[in-house]
Amino acid sequence: MAIIVWAAVCMIARAEEPSQKLVDWLIQIESGGKLNAIGDKKFTNKAYGPLQVRQTVCDDVNRRFKTQYRAEECLGNLDLSVRIFKLYMQMWASKERLGRIPTDEDIARIWNGGPNGWKRNATLAYAAKLRSRSRT
Repeated sequence: MAIIVWAAVCMIARAEEPSQKLVDWLIQIESGGKLNAIGDKKFTNKAYGPLQVRQTVCDDVNRRFKTQYRAEECLGNLDLSVRIFKLYMQMWASKERLGRIPTDEDIARIWNGGPNGWKRNATLAYAAKLRSRSRT
């Protein structure tokens, strides 16, 4: 019986994912809601789609989940953009990794600054954008 309860608890913990509200805010911050947004056109490593997914994010997800996503595929593809975002957060925004339950701010800062973005000063301005958007 204890094993069944523990398995259920583990499944619930793994099922936790960023809220739809947070995803919606990040889409507004990243692309203004534009599905076909291309960011950082002057760089080799552009950002694509509503969440401005970069190939480095796809590479992390592909290694971990044995997928073959390409950032360019996120252009105009909301479902794929959100799927990649959630898989990336599953990798980097976990209670086990952060030592506590990740907040929306932690998740946003990881999205903006990579796996350790939640503790980088460079992501504080991005977090402030999220906080100002969440008040509206």
